[in-house]
Amino acid sequence: MNLKTSFALTLASVAFAMAQDAAQPATSAAEAPAPAVAEQPAAAPAATAPAATETVQPAPADGSTSSPTEKVAEPAEAPAAPTAAEPAPVAEPAKKSAEPAQPAPEAKVAETVPPQGPVAAPEAAPGEVPVRMGPPKTPFTVLHGNAYNRVQNEAAGDNVDALLNKRLTKLANQKFFYIEPTGEKGVVSLGGFFGAMDISGELGRATAGYATPGFAIEARLGLGQIKTETKDADIKETVEGDDWGLTLSKTLGGYVVTLSGDWITFAKETNVDPVRGPKTEQRYRDLDASLIVTDGPSARKHFWSAGVAFNRHEDELESGGTLIGDSLTSNFTVVPLFNYGTPVLRANYANVYMGLNASVPVTVYDKADMRDSTSGKYKEASLWTVGVNLAPNILGEVLLTESLMLFGEASYTWEAFRYVDNQTPYADVKVKRSVADKVEATMGLRYQYKDWAACEFAFGDSFFTDTKSIFNGEGVFVSFGGFIYF
Repeated sequence: MNLKTSFALTLASVAFAMAQDAAQPATSAAEAPAPAVAEQPAAAPAATAPAATETVQPAPADGSTSSPTEKVAEPAEAPAAPTAAEPAPVAEPAKKSAEPAQPAPEAKVAETVPPQGPVAAPEAAPGEVPVRMGPPKTPFTVLHGNAYNRVQNEAAGDNVDALLNKRLTKLANQKFFYIEPTGEKGVVSLGGFFGAMDISGELGRATAGYATPGFAIEARLGLGQIKTETKDADIKETVEGDDWGLTLSKTLGGYVVTLSGDWITFAKETNVDPVRGPKTEQRYRDLDASLIVTDGPSARKHFWSAGVAFNRHEDELESGGTLIGDSLTSNFTVVPLFNYGTPVLRANYANVYMGLNASVPVTVYDKADMRDSTSGKYKEASLWTVGVNLAPNILGEVLLTESLMLFGEASYTWEAFRYVDNQTPYADVKVKRSVADKVEATMGLRYQYKDWAACEFAFGDSFFTDTKSIFNGEGVFVSFGGFIYF
């Protein structure tokens, strides 16, 4: 009899709840998200709540109103076994079921929904950041000074020179101040605008630019022009290191394309335009240009950059329209290049990277007329070379503490092949060679204090081979630099 009473009261409670839902369709729509998570907390009330409460809670958990009696009937039969086994507390379910329209269990379930929603959102947001901005910031992905990655391993972290030379767009949104006394360099980045000061030959050079994630531009200027006017001649001098340069960088999908060019005077030029006599002009200058493509923004395991560099080297003296001298020095060089790097060992406290930098320089020297010492006649001379240069490299880094990193790197230059064809009035010379050059190795430290400041330095050879260098300061550091972060 008690079971029938409980069942009847349960049906009355469900009917009353359905009537409330029908009368308030707006609130039922608002409660719709609750059933999606009601299955999880339903187990908790089932362990403590009486049978009558259980019959009310599964009804909204299903989210269906087509046959509520079937959903209620299953939980209603479950309490039948306990009531049969324990006849004494049978009256209590009836007493509890006298409160047919208590929405308290449902309200508690609804209260558990908001905490789960906000928790999922932050997890998704950080997951999207590496897709748009690259890997998250860690001690291994921070911007380094020029003491780090001198071997130019593509997989290792970037240093300041790498960003200024071929990864300008990565300066976007970075705010820091960097100073390098040993390299006579200073760099500041304001998040968009950036500037630098360094040395070019005998001159100071200024750099200014602007960077966004999609496009960046940089201009360089080291100015050294002296003009003297007299009654006999006009003299124009260009100081060694005079540099006019421009770099453009563009992000295309997961790649960055960088175009760069410089007009550099590598030795002091003096051009004289006299009132009487022949005009004299010296040309000691390099015209450099390069086009580089890198997969840095999209790379995860294999990192590379490829491109081609051009150089026009002029080393000549012209007097009265005639070139003076019989040496072959002016030339034109084309260098296809490819750099590759990959992490080969990784842990949460250390990394090891291996890489290979390859280039194929082709140099053609200007033809010149050379005097044959035997016949006294002038004959045309020519010279050209082609080679394959390989530079295997390796870099390792380990976190000794949360603030201290130790790193070491090594590389060696191997002229795997070089062919020289030199034709002069004296002989026709052809040379083939393959030479492995010396190994260069450095070891350094990076100390970072919170997110405020950091310093890096790499030891030079003299530190380990000449004890006097420790005290006189000569050759102690290959590079020493420090950061202030904002």
